Amino acid sequence: MQSPSPSKTSWDSLSSEIRLLILQSLMQDGSTLACLAAVSRAWQTDIERYNFARIRLTPSRLMDFRSIIPRNQATVRYIWFCLELDGYNCTQCAPRNGVLTGEEVEVAMTVSDTEHCPITTAFQGLFSTLSGWDQISELMLDISIYSPSDAQHWFPYLTFMPDNLSDRLHGSGLEPATINQGYHDPPHGWVDGFRHSAPPRAAVNKVFYPIMEEGPFGSEQSEIEWWNQLPSASAVTSILLRQQNRRRWKPTALAHMFSRFPRLQEVYYEPWREWDTFQRHTDKGKHHYPLLFDRCV
Repeated sequence: MQSPSPSKTSWDSLSSEIRLLILQSLMQDGSTLACLAAVSRAWQTDIERYNFARIRLTPSRLMDFRSIIPRNQATVRYIWFCLELDGYNCTQCAPRNGVLTGEEVEVAMTVSDTEHCPITTAFQGLFSTLSGWDQISELMLDISIYSPSDAQHWFPYLTFMPDNLSDRLHGSGLEPATINQGYHDPPHGWVDGFRHSAPPRAAVNKVFYPIMEEGPFGSEQSEIEWWNQLPSASAVTSILLRQQNRRRWKPTALAHMFSRFPRLQEVYYEPWREWDTFQRHTDKGKHHYPLLFDRCV
């Protein structure tokens, strides 16, 4: 018995744009695209192309990323590299002397390697993986460093989400708390949905603290040497450092990070306006700014 010929409305007969619209509609209906990949080989190809185009990557997923991604490497266009810092309680949300010892304040503020979030190991793994990618790739790398606890104390409105609105349908990232009249947290300045008192300076300093300021390196020179030993990642052509990141990269760190991307063409950098000692600290590193951007001119 002869099998029927494919109809004009078969999946293969649709344009790639129409197929993408169908997949997006299925996602909005709450469907899991991974399950739909079993429908046919054609569906699997298109769904993998969609799923792998934009990836959220965490340190714990790096090993799986290395083994899974080679077959779909050509479809990846955007990697959201999320370094999720340790959570903290109310004794550390606004760390200051008098409440904590000097050593405890330093530990509470420091953005450095921990067992939960080994920053240097994560970057080493990321660069090692990307160094083997196709040299003609055009990859955007979006780097976020945050703690889930940042939005659980003084700043419930903070969000940590992917850059693309459609990715929010996956539920990835950290959504803000719903601040209405039912939101009541007087110890952190919120009364009946309104800010009743300003956060203390220590709370602001906590979420804006420089990354790897105290450790894991013994000196600035050792940090520079560490950045310089990372493998080059030619696949990366765009870097995204968004305003949702409060914690601040030092200009020297950015300069040496960017040097590991030989084909870097675009940098989307959204730093916060700094005040007081924060601004003076940044001003000391301004001589590094030309090095940050000379590759992108």
